[in-house]
Amino acid sequence: MKRRIILITAILLFFITAPIIAQQYKLNVGDRINISVWGHQDLSKETIIDPDGRISYPLVGSIKAEDKTTAEIRTELQEALSEYIINPEVSVNLISYRKLRVTVMGEVRQEGSYEIRADNQVLDVISLAGGITENAEAEAAVLQRQGKKLNVNLKELLRGNNLEDNYQLQNGDQIFVPERERLTASIQGEVKAPGQYELSYDKEIRLNDFLAQAGSLTENAGEKIRLISNDKPIEFDVEDTLAAKKKANPIVQDGDSIYIPSALEEVTILGEIARPGSYEWNENMRLANLIARAGNTKDRANLEKIRLVRNNNEIQEINMQKFFEEDELTANPKLQPGDLVMLGEDDSVDWTRVFFMFGGFNKIKDFFGW
Repeated sequence: MKRRIILITAILLFFITAPIIAQQYKLNVGDRINISVWGHQDLSKETIIDPDGRISYPLVGSIKAEDKTTAEIRTELQEALSEYIINPEVSVNLISYRKLRVTVMGEVRQEGSYEIRADNQVLDVISLAGGITENAEAEAAVLQRQGKKLNVNLKELLRGNNLEDNYQLQNGDQIFVPERERLTASIQGEVKAPGQYELSYDKEIRLNDFLAQAGSLTENAGEKIRLISNDKPIEFDVEDTLAAKKKANPIVQDGDSIYIPSALEEVTILGEIARPGSYEWNENMRLANLIARAGNTKDRANLEKIRLVRNNNEIQEINMQKFFEEDELTANPKLQPGDLVMLGEDDSVDWTRVFFMFGGFNKIKDFFGW
Protein backbone atom coordinates (compact mmCIF):
# COMPACT_ATOMS: atom_id res chain seq x y z
CA MET A 1 0.00 0.00 0.00
CA LYS A 2 2.80 2.43 0.94
CA ARG A 3 4.62 1.61 -2.28
CA ARG A 4 1.47 2.33 -4.26
CA ILE A 5 1.03 5.73 -2.61
CA ILE A 6 4.65 6.62 -3.34
CA LEU A 7 4.29 5.69 -7.02
CA ILE A 8 0.99 7.55 -7.42
CA THR A 9 2.46 10.65 -5.76
CA ALA A 10 5.48 10.58 -8.06
CA ILE A 11 3.29 10.19 -11.17
CA LEU A 12 1.03 13.07 -10.13
CA LEU A 13 4.02 15.30 -9.49
CA PHE A 14 5.37 14.41 -12.93
CA PHE A 15 2.19 15.42 -14.75
CA ILE A 16 1.91 18.64 -12.74
CA THR A 17 5.50 19.73 -13.29
CA ALA A 18 6.28 18.22 -16.74
CA PRO A 19 5.17 21.25 -18.84
CA ILE A 20 7.15 23.63 -16.64
CA ILE A 21 10.21 21.39 -16.79
CA ALA A 22 10.05 21.18 -20.60
CA GLN A 23 10.03 25.00 -20.87
CA GLN A 24 12.85 25.44 -18.39
CA TYR A 25 14.94 22.47 -19.53
CA LYS A 26 18.44 23.41 -20.63
CA LEU A 27 19.64 21.46 -23.63
CA ASN A 28 22.46 18.93 -23.35
CA VAL A 29 24.93 17.34 -25.71
CA GLY A 30 23.14 14.57 -27.61
CA ASP A 31 19.66 16.12 -27.43
CA ARG A 32 17.76 16.19 -30.74
CA ILE A 33 15.75 19.30 -31.70
CA ASN A 34 13.57 20.34 -34.63
CA ILE A 35 13.79 23.90 -36.05
CA SER A 36 11.25 25.27 -38.51
CA VAL A 37 10.45 28.71 -40.01
CA TRP A 38 6.90 29.58 -41.02
CA GLY A 39 6.59 29.79 -44.84
CA HIS A 40 10.11 28.53 -45.42
CA GLN A 41 10.03 24.75 -45.72
CA ASP A 42 13.62 24.71 -46.90
CA LEU A 43 14.72 25.96 -43.47
CA SER A 44 13.10 23.09 -41.54
CA LYS A 45 15.75 20.93 -39.95
CA GLU A 46 16.35 18.27 -37.32
CA THR A 47 19.70 18.43 -35.62
CA ILE A 48 21.61 16.94 -32.68
CA ILE A 49 23.65 19.04 -30.29
CA ASP A 50 27.23 18.02 -31.03
CA PRO A 51 29.96 17.12 -28.51
CA ASP A 52 31.02 20.78 -28.47
CA GLY A 53 27.51 21.78 -27.40
CA ARG A 54 26.71 23.48 -30.71
CA ILE A 55 24.31 23.17 -33.65
CA SER A 56 24.70 24.28 -37.27
CA TYR A 57 21.82 26.06 -39.08
CA PRO A 58 21.46 27.47 -42.63
CA LEU A 59 22.14 31.23 -43.02
CA VAL A 60 23.16 31.42 -39.37
CA GLY A 61 26.04 28.99 -39.13
CA SER A 62 27.19 27.42 -35.84
CA ILE A 63 25.64 28.57 -32.58
CA LYS A 64 25.99 27.34 -29.01
CA ALA A 65 22.93 25.38 -27.81
CA GLU A 66 24.12 23.54 -24.70
CA ASP A 67 22.73 24.93 -21.43
CA LYS A 68 20.11 26.98 -23.29
CA THR A 69 16.34 26.46 -23.36
CA THR A 70 14.45 25.97 -26.63
CA ALA A 71 12.93 29.42 -26.09
CA GLU A 72 16.40 30.99 -25.92
CA ILE A 73 17.47 29.19 -29.12
CA ARG A 74 14.27 30.39 -30.83
CA THR A 75 14.94 34.04 -29.90
CA GLU A 76 18.56 33.83 -31.06
CA LEU A 77 17.58 32.28 -34.42
CA GLN A 78 14.84 34.84 -35.01
CA GLU A 79 17.31 37.70 -34.50
CA ALA A 80 19.88 36.10 -36.82
CA LEU A 81 17.34 35.27 -39.56
CA SER A 82 15.77 38.74 -39.49
CA GLU A 83 18.66 39.91 -41.71
CA TYR A 84 17.30 37.66 -44.46
CA ILE A 85 13.58 37.24 -43.65
CA ILE A 86 11.04 39.86 -42.60
CA ASN A 87 9.62 39.02 -39.14
CA PRO A 88 10.62 35.33 -39.19
CA GLU A 89 8.38 33.00 -37.16
CA VAL A 90 10.72 30.39 -35.74
CA SER A 91 9.76 27.35 -33.68
CA VAL A 92 12.19 25.13 -31.79
CA ASN A 93 10.97 21.83 -30.34
CA LEU A 94 12.81 19.18 -28.37
CA ILE A 95 12.37 15.81 -30.09
CA SER A 96 14.41 13.52 -27.84
CA TYR A 97 16.75 13.69 -24.94
CA ARG A 98 20.19 12.28 -24.68
CA LYS A 99 20.08 9.18 -22.49
CA LEU A 100 21.82 9.53 -19.15
CA ARG A 101 22.81 6.88 -16.63
CA VAL A 102 22.42 7.33 -12.88
CA THR A 103 22.80 4.96 -9.94
CA VAL A 104 20.40 4.46 -7.05
CA MET A 105 21.62 2.70 -3.91
CA GLY A 106 20.50 2.03 -0.35
CA GLU A 107 16.96 1.62 0.93
CA VAL A 108 15.10 1.41 -2.38
CA ARG A 109 13.32 -1.69 -3.58
CA GLN A 110 15.54 -2.18 -6.64
CA GLU A 111 19.08 -0.86 -6.38
CA GLY A 112 20.97 -0.43 -9.62
CA SER A 113 22.04 1.70 -12.55
CA TYR A 114 19.24 3.30 -14.57
CA GLU A 115 19.14 4.87 -18.02
CA ILE A 116 17.05 8.03 -17.87
CA ARG A 117 16.16 11.04 -19.99
CA ALA A 118 18.00 14.29 -19.55
CA ASP A 119 14.89 15.96 -18.11
CA ASN A 120 14.37 13.33 -15.39
CA GLN A 121 14.47 14.37 -11.77
CA VAL A 122 15.09 12.69 -8.43
CA LEU A 123 11.51 11.46 -8.02
CA ASP A 124 11.54 9.93 -11.50
CA VAL A 125 14.48 7.67 -10.74
CA ILE A 126 13.17 6.81 -7.26
CA SER A 127 9.99 5.59 -8.99
CA LEU A 128 12.08 3.56 -11.44
CA ALA A 129 13.75 1.94 -8.43
CA GLY A 130 10.36 0.88 -7.05
CA GLY A 131 10.20 3.51 -4.32
CA ILE A 132 11.82 3.54 -0.90
CA THR A 133 11.59 0.75 1.68
CA GLU A 134 9.99 0.91 5.12
CA ASN A 135 13.50 1.07 6.65
CA ALA A 136 14.57 4.14 4.69
CA GLU A 137 15.67 7.27 6.50
CA ALA A 138 13.94 9.29 3.81
CA GLU A 139 14.84 12.67 5.33
CA ALA A 140 18.57 12.03 4.85
CA ALA A 141 18.91 10.94 1.21
CA VAL A 142 21.96 12.24 -0.65
CA LEU A 143 22.58 13.09 -4.31
CA GLN A 144 26.28 12.74 -5.14
CA ARG A 145 27.43 14.68 -8.19
CA GLN A 146 31.06 15.12 -9.27
CA GLY A 147 32.39 14.90 -5.73
CA LYS A 148 29.69 17.15 -4.27
CA LYS A 149 26.84 16.07 -2.00
CA LEU A 150 23.34 17.51 -2.23
CA ASN A 151 20.92 16.72 0.59
CA VAL A 152 17.50 15.44 -0.45
CA ASN A 153 14.55 15.23 1.95
CA LEU A 154 12.65 12.46 0.19
CA LYS A 155 10.03 12.29 2.93
CA GLU A 156 8.85 15.83 2.25
CA LEU A 157 9.43 15.53 -1.47
CA LEU A 158 7.11 12.54 -1.69
CA ARG A 159 4.49 14.57 0.18
CA GLY A 160 4.67 17.27 -2.48
CA ASN A 161 6.78 19.62 -0.36
CA ASN A 162 10.38 20.85 -0.78
CA LEU A 163 10.17 20.62 -4.58
CA GLU A 164 13.54 22.37 -4.77
CA ASP A 165 15.02 19.02 -3.63
CA ASN A 166 13.69 17.38 -6.80
CA TYR A 167 16.92 18.07 -8.67
CA GLN A 168 17.21 17.58 -12.41
CA LEU A 169 19.61 14.69 -12.84
CA GLN A 170 22.89 14.63 -14.70
CA ASN A 171 24.87 11.81 -16.19
CA GLY A 172 26.81 9.92 -13.52
CA ASP A 173 24.68 11.11 -10.60
CA GLN A 174 24.37 8.77 -7.63
CA ILE A 175 21.44 8.77 -5.22
CA PHE A 176 21.88 7.11 -1.85
CA VAL A 177 18.98 6.47 0.55
CA PRO A 178 20.37 5.46 3.97
CA GLU A 179 18.86 2.94 6.35
CA ARG A 180 17.44 4.49 9.46
CA GLU A 181 18.95 3.43 12.75
CA ARG A 182 17.30 0.37 14.24
CA LEU A 183 15.46 0.88 17.52
CA THR A 184 15.84 -2.07 19.86
CA ALA A 185 15.17 -3.19 23.41
CA SER A 186 16.31 -6.38 25.11
CA ILE A 187 14.59 -8.78 27.47
CA GLN A 188 16.27 -11.48 29.55
CA GLY A 189 15.41 -13.79 32.39
CA GLU A 190 12.27 -15.83 32.84
CA VAL A 191 10.67 -15.32 29.43
CA LYS A 192 10.17 -18.00 26.80
CA ALA A 193 12.10 -16.21 24.07
CA PRO A 194 14.75 -13.89 25.58
CA GLY A 195 16.75 -11.66 23.27
CA GLN A 196 16.83 -8.33 21.49
CA TYR A 197 13.73 -7.09 19.71
CA GLU A 198 13.28 -4.33 17.16
CA LEU A 199 10.98 -1.42 17.96
CA SER A 200 8.85 0.42 15.45
CA TYR A 201 9.37 4.07 14.55
CA ASP A 202 5.68 4.47 13.79
CA LYS A 203 3.98 2.49 16.54
CA GLU A 204 4.63 2.57 20.27
CA ILE A 205 4.72 -0.68 22.25
CA ARG A 206 4.01 -0.95 25.95
CA LEU A 207 5.70 -3.29 28.38
CA ASN A 208 2.90 -5.87 28.54
CA ASP A 209 2.83 -6.23 24.74
CA PHE A 210 6.63 -6.41 24.65
CA LEU A 211 6.51 -9.31 27.12
CA ALA A 212 3.97 -11.08 24.92
CA GLN A 213 6.26 -10.56 21.93
CA ALA A 214 8.97 -12.42 23.87
CA GLY A 215 6.67 -15.40 24.36
CA SER A 216 5.32 -14.32 27.75
CA LEU A 217 6.72 -15.44 31.09
CA THR A 218 7.98 -18.88 32.11
CA GLU A 219 6.54 -20.81 35.03
CA ASN A 220 9.58 -19.85 37.09
CA ALA A 221 9.12 -16.10 36.63
CA GLY A 222 9.13 -14.01 39.78
CA GLU A 223 6.69 -11.37 40.96
CA LYS A 224 8.72 -8.40 39.70
CA ILE A 225 9.81 -6.92 36.40
CA ARG A 226 12.99 -4.89 36.37
CA LEU A 227 13.31 -2.23 33.69
CA ILE A 228 16.47 -0.20 33.07
CA SER A 229 15.64 2.87 30.97
CA ASN A 230 18.06 5.76 30.47
CA ASP A 231 20.33 4.06 33.04
CA LYS A 232 17.62 4.28 35.69
CA PRO A 233 16.31 1.02 37.21
CA ILE A 234 12.55 0.75 37.77
CA GLU A 235 10.64 -2.19 39.26
CA PHE A 236 7.03 -3.20 38.57
CA ASP A 237 4.73 -5.93 39.82
CA VAL A 238 4.20 -8.57 37.15
CA GLU A 239 0.49 -8.73 37.82
CA ASP A 240 0.10 -4.97 37.43
CA THR A 241 2.00 -4.97 34.14
CA LEU A 242 0.06 -7.91 32.71
CA ALA A 243 -3.14 -6.17 33.78
CA ALA A 244 -1.97 -3.13 31.78
CA LYS A 245 -2.12 -0.81 34.78
CA LYS A 246 -0.79 2.49 33.53
CA LYS A 247 1.86 3.06 36.22
CA ALA A 248 3.30 -0.43 35.64
CA ASN A 249 3.02 -0.48 31.86
CA PRO A 250 5.33 2.16 30.35
CA ILE A 251 6.19 2.56 26.68
CA VAL A 252 9.35 0.60 25.85
CA GLN A 253 12.11 2.91 24.59
CA ASP A 254 15.14 2.37 22.39
CA GLY A 255 17.96 0.86 24.45
CA ASP A 256 15.74 -0.32 27.31
CA SER A 257 16.77 -3.50 29.15
CA ILE A 258 14.11 -5.65 30.77
CA TYR A 259 14.83 -8.47 33.19
CA ILE A 260 12.41 -10.98 34.69
CA PRO A 261 14.05 -12.62 37.74
CA SER A 262 13.17 -16.16 38.75
CA ALA A 263 11.10 -16.80 41.84
CA LEU A 264 13.30 -17.10 44.92
CA GLU A 265 10.58 -18.66 47.08
CA GLU A 266 7.60 -20.53 45.73
CA VAL A 267 4.27 -22.01 46.58
CA THR A 268 2.61 -24.75 44.55
CA ILE A 269 -1.02 -25.42 43.65
CA LEU A 270 -2.32 -28.64 42.09
CA GLY A 271 -5.60 -30.25 41.14
CA GLU A 272 -8.74 -28.56 39.86
CA ILE A 273 -7.09 -25.27 38.91
CA ALA A 274 -6.67 -23.66 35.48
CA ARG A 275 -2.85 -23.43 35.60
CA PRO A 276 -1.39 -25.85 38.15
CA GLY A 277 2.25 -25.30 39.07
CA SER A 278 4.67 -23.31 41.21
CA TYR A 279 4.37 -19.57 41.80
CA GLU A 280 6.62 -17.04 43.51
CA TRP A 281 5.72 -16.41 47.11
CA ASN A 282 5.48 -13.00 48.72
CA GLU A 283 4.80 -12.11 52.32
CA ASN A 284 1.31 -10.76 51.63
CA MET A 285 0.15 -13.71 49.57
CA ARG A 286 -3.04 -15.40 50.68
CA LEU A 287 -4.76 -18.46 49.30
CA ALA A 288 -7.19 -16.40 47.22
CA ASN A 289 -4.25 -14.56 45.60
CA LEU A 290 -2.63 -17.84 44.60
CA ILE A 291 -5.85 -19.20 43.13
CA ALA A 292 -6.31 -16.01 41.13
CA ARG A 293 -2.73 -16.16 39.82
CA ALA A 294 -3.26 -19.77 38.79
CA GLY A 295 -6.21 -18.79 36.63
CA ASN A 296 -8.97 -19.62 39.15
CA THR A 297 -10.52 -22.98 39.95
CA LYS A 298 -12.22 -25.32 37.54
CA ASP A 299 -15.96 -25.84 37.70
CA ARG A 300 -15.64 -29.19 39.52
CA ALA A 301 -13.29 -27.92 42.26
CA ASN A 302 -14.35 -28.62 45.83
CA LEU A 303 -13.77 -25.33 47.70
CA GLU A 304 -14.98 -26.76 51.00
CA LYS A 305 -12.08 -29.18 51.33
CA ILE A 306 -8.85 -27.57 50.16
CA ARG A 307 -5.75 -29.22 51.55
CA LEU A 308 -2.89 -26.96 52.57
CA VAL A 309 0.38 -28.78 53.27
CA ARG A 310 2.99 -26.71 55.11
CA ASN A 311 6.73 -27.10 54.88
CA ASN A 312 6.78 -28.53 58.38
CA ASN A 313 4.49 -31.37 57.22
CA GLU A 314 1.46 -29.82 58.88
CA ILE A 315 -1.77 -30.37 56.96
CA GLN A 316 -4.69 -27.96 57.11
CA GLU A 317 -8.09 -28.43 55.58
CA ILE A 318 -9.52 -25.14 54.36
CA ASN A 319 -13.18 -24.40 53.67
CA MET A 320 -12.77 -21.49 51.33
CA GLN A 321 -16.49 -21.37 50.65
CA LYS A 322 -16.81 -19.59 54.01
CA PHE A 323 -14.42 -16.89 52.84
CA PHE A 324 -16.46 -16.21 49.73
CA GLU A 325 -19.85 -16.45 51.44
CA GLU A 326 -19.13 -15.16 54.95
CA ASP A 327 -15.86 -13.25 54.47
CA GLU A 328 -14.18 -15.43 57.11
CA LEU A 329 -10.45 -14.58 57.04
CA THR A 330 -9.38 -17.91 58.52
CA ALA A 331 -10.68 -19.49 55.32
CA ASN A 332 -8.18 -17.39 53.35
CA PRO A 333 -4.90 -17.98 55.20
CA LYS A 334 -1.59 -16.35 54.50
CA LEU A 335 0.75 -18.64 52.60
CA GLN A 336 4.32 -19.53 53.50
CA PRO A 337 7.28 -20.40 51.28
CA GLY A 338 7.09 -24.02 50.19
CA ASP A 339 3.34 -24.40 50.83
CA LEU A 340 1.45 -26.91 48.74
CA VAL A 341 -2.22 -26.33 47.96
CA MET A 342 -4.34 -29.22 46.67
CA LEU A 343 -7.73 -28.61 45.13
CA GLY A 344 -9.87 -31.75 44.83
CA GLU A 345 -12.96 -32.64 42.86
CA ASP A 346 -15.63 -33.48 45.42
CA ASP A 347 -13.07 -35.54 47.40
CA SER A 348 -12.55 -37.80 44.39
CA VAL A 349 -9.05 -36.76 43.28
CA ASP A 350 -6.45 -39.50 43.00
CA TRP A 351 -3.57 -37.55 44.58
CA THR A 352 -1.07 -40.30 43.83
CA ARG A 353 -1.72 -39.75 40.13
CA VAL A 354 -1.55 -35.96 40.53
CA PHE A 355 1.81 -36.08 42.26
CA PHE A 356 3.13 -38.64 39.81
CA MET A 357 2.24 -36.33 36.91
CA PHE A 358 3.90 -33.35 38.56
CA GLY A 359 6.89 -35.10 40.15
CA GLY A 360 9.28 -33.71 42.72
CA PHE A 361 7.00 -34.20 45.73
CA ASN A 362 8.35 -37.41 47.23
CA LYS A 363 8.41 -36.01 50.75
CA ILE A 364 4.69 -35.22 50.55
CA LYS A 365 3.97 -38.66 49.12
CA ASP A 366 6.00 -40.24 51.90
CA PHE A 367 4.21 -38.13 54.47
CA PHE A 368 0.85 -39.47 53.37
CA GLY A 369 2.23 -43.03 53.33
CA TRP A 370 1.49 -43.50 49.60
